[in-house]
Amino acid sequence: MGSLRGGLVFPALFLGAAAGVLLAPLPGLGLVPALAAGMAAATAAALRLPVSSVVLVVLLLGGTAMIPVVILAAVISLVTTGLLPKAKAARPA
Repeated sequence: MGSLRGGLVFPALFLGAAAGVLLAPLPGLGLVPALAAGMAAATAAALRLPVSSVVLVVLLLGGTAMIPVVILAAVISLVTTGLLPKAKAARPA
């Protein structure tokens, strides 16, 4: 994912936005908060920078009403990726 245009940031934002759109029909979520939460969660998981991802998503979408949802999504994704086991590097043959 790092060799795509925009490095890790823009593909993570795009994939998070796609996941947010898929989760938007769930009860209690709207399109914009789900979109913002997905973007923040994917960016925080890929970059391991939750504060930067929250600031980036809030600045991109321009809404301050969704800040608590964005913060919660970023923190949950960071904790989840921290609990996952580390992948072992493959040895060259």
